[in-house]
Amino acid sequence: MAKAKKLPSGSWRVRVYDGKNADGKDVYRSFTASTKKQAEYLAAEYAAKKKTTVERMTVGEAIDRYIASKDTVLSPTTINEYRKMRRNYLQSLMEIPIDRLTREQIQIAVNDQARTHSAKTVINAHGLLAAALAMHNPDFVLRTTLPRKIKQLKRDLPTSEDVMRVMHGEPAELPVLLALCLCLRVSEVRGIRKEAVQGNHLLIERVIVTVDGQHIEKVLAKTDATRRIEELPDFLRDMILAAQTDYATTLTGQAIYKQFTRRMAAAGFPGVRFHDLRHIAASDMHAQGIPDRVAAERGGWSGTQTMQQVYQHTFSADRRNADALMNSRYAAMYSNLENCEHDTKHDTK
Repeated sequence: MAKAKKLPSGSWRVRVYDGKNADGKDVYRSFTASTKKQAEYLAAEYAAKKKTTVERMTVGEAIDRYIASKDTVLSPTTINEYRKMRRNYLQSLMEIPIDRLTREQIQIAVNDQARTHSAKTVINAHGLLAAALAMHNPDFVLRTTLPRKIKQLKRDLPTSEDVMRVMHGEPAELPVLLALCLCLRVSEVRGIRKEAVQGNHLLIERVIVTVDGQHIEKVLAKTDATRRIEELPDFLRDMILAAQTDYATTLTGQAIYKQFTRRMAAAGFPGVRFHDLRHIAASDMHAQGIPDRVAAERGGWSGTQTMQQVYQHTFSADRRNADALMNSRYAAMYSNLENCEHDTKHDTK
């Protein structure tokens, strides 16, 4: 037990480690009394009560309390993912009191989970468990051997031309083109408003996510690396401004995803995900010889931009060249697609 120290005032104080707060920082509770013995008694009494609380708390309750403590400091999507992990993974541990939990029990649960789930899923679930134990039973030291992530084999993805051709005229065409041509995530696509179009630039500053069936819109923080300016090719700017509402699209993320994957599968590209559009865009930039640093900035993968640069549209010469090259390339693809469709209609008359 911690020993009491005499203060300049003549009183005695004991500091007791009390776990971690919502930000992960160590928390201490102080007990002050007129005598050393009394201060140490108060600290011991608190420690005994705390131990009783720990003994009564199960692993599931510890995780629930950890998630609740983070509710206001983490994004709704992250909290939602935590809740899903709590409900679905490492369930054999949830009813065990945390003071009786053993490393062997954790290892067995991880081994069982690894037989039916990916290494990434198991590692994330174990990470949530570790965070909850660090907060509510900090003396417990984990020694778990986790599964190794297996590097995925490269998949054959469709070309940009393939994507444009398959999705042309579909309700989800604009969301797909925005993801492909500007490397946008589906939440960023859903958050685009017409007012974000300024001339031939688009400010990516809002996202819309769906949590428990609720569509939540939020403005990205000025320090968020994903908040950025993108230069728009004319055909995309015109499509955004022609939208029937204040938003570029009113489709839900699920509707966009399902329509895209079904149309691509029907066209002979099964297993392609909406997020793969960012990979295709990155491959396009690499094929055009655009430096990785500039490609990362264009796609929102880099954290080097400052908001001052964003507001002033002060792109480097390399970035301007990259935008011009890629926008011209995508505009040419789309123009060819439109011309082919026009010629086909003309021939049938």
